[in-house]
Amino acid sequence: MERVRFFDGQLLTATDFEAEQRYHLERRRLHNRMLHGFGVVDGLGVSVADGTVIVSPGFALDRRGNEIIVAGPVRIDLNVCTGDVYFVTIQYTETATDPVPNTNGGVEFSRVTENFALGIATEDPDESADTQQLSLARLVRQDGQWLVDETCCRRIT
Repeated sequence: MERVRFFDGQLLTATDFEAEQRYHLERRRLHNRMLHGFGVVDGLGVSVADGTVIVSPGFALDRRGNEIIVAGPVRIDLNVCTGDVYFVTIQYTETATDPVPNTNGGVEFSRVTENFALGIATEDPDESADTQQLSLARLVRQDGQWLVDETCCRRIT
């Protein structure tokens, strides 16, 4: 790990500030991975009502140590699912936002928004070490009804 060493009179560029942010982000992610592991820390319960998956608010850590925050309930439509077994997944995402003009007459994004993506998968993402998705629950269709199995969800205690 390398961090910026500041001194009086130093000319700082965007690269220096990015290096400073990268240092702190990577240290925090390292802490999360090594001390806590990955999985659901709190909340993120899964329920099904009227063909819709509802994921409750909560907090999780992915395999890279990224923090995933879900502030309110989120819904996913199950009506497009034709099989009988699915996994509800969550993944950390980043999106460049807030475009502003730059000095070259172009546009640069001035912010990065950290967010998440929920999904429905046919295979358990926790079975694959190279995915960044976390499994929140397994859904099983039985007698036309969806049953929620949260035992496949990795929890951090």
